[in-house]
Amino acid sequence: MMTLGKYRHLIAEMPVEDQAFTTKRSTWEGKINAHILNHIFEGQDTVKISRKDLSTNNDISTFIYKVIMWGYPRGMRGSANDRRIFDQLEKIISIVNLPSRALLSENDLDTTLKRLSDIPGLGISTISKLLHFRTHKYGAYDCLILDERLMRIFNANLFAEFQGLGGFRYDNACLKYLGYLKTMHEVSLQLDVKPANLEMFLFTFGNNLK
Repeated sequence: MMTLGKYRHLIAEMPVEDQAFTTKRSTWEGKINAHILNHIFEGQDTVKISRKDLSTNNDISTFIYKVIMWGYPRGMRGSANDRRIFDQLEKIISIVNLPSRALLSENDLDTTLKRLSDIPGLGISTISKLLHFRTHKYGAYDCLILDERLMRIFNANLFAEFQGLGGFRYDNACLKYLGYLKTMHEVSLQLDVKPANLEMFLFTFGNNLK
């Protein structure tokens, strides 16, 4: 079993804000209003979106569209899934549109996760991206992205620091999300790195180390 200590300097230097993905306008045509697409793509056929482009300086609708494009540059799992989410845009806005760095309780997180997971098409991967980039903070824990790739790492028990964090499934990931945040926070403190750096390291390298 591997330990993360030997990678501490690499984790600390991960270019988190610069992580970017390119998406095509054609992927989103017919799913997103043409006026919004014109605004995001600025007349181009493709756009590259980085983490720093997903700041809370965007208006809330543009923010949600950009987060989904960044997270799913080739589109989500089926065009019907895209449309189901975009049809619920106002409901999503009502839940995630909080002041930047709003301080909320751990109980508030349970409520937020329940409300978002009740929206058809929204799973933990999309939910956690929205909460992370909207800079939600619950108790002492900043929200972090939790997607299928990270869940596979934890389930495979690859790193000693994450023993006991496995057992993730899509139907229980929201219930286990707070435990994930706590563990990531604790490991980040041990390594003296930022939690977002640790998340990006696991996403990039976690399944590709031996």
